[in-house]
Amino acid sequence: MCMSDYEAEVEPDQPWDEDGAADVTPKPPFQNTETFSLPLEHRDDGPVSVLKISYPEGLIIIPSDNAPSGGSAVLPMEVSIGNIIEISNTGHQGWPHGIVARFID
Repeated sequence: MCMSDYEAEVEPDQPWDEDGAADVTPKPPFQNTETFSLPLEHRDDGPVSVLKISYPEGLIIIPSDNAPSGGSAVLPMEVSIGNIIEISNTGHQGWPHGIVARFID
């Protein structure tokens, strides 16, 4: 089950155009607004499947051709209690600067 009516502030540990990690702070109404770290990867157009076995807590996906600017950015956050998050990535219409895929128990 996935829910996507959330947002999170994301602050990368490296420049936006590099893979690495970032601090994520969910915004209300998400129940837990504590900051945590997730891997950050760039992806080309096309659907993305984020597997819990590969990314136990989740993944930040940034479009290869359109990274945010500035020190942080507010991105949509897709949340799942399952083992996979399927994200449509056709042209980045729903998330032009990136998206957070977050697994919760």
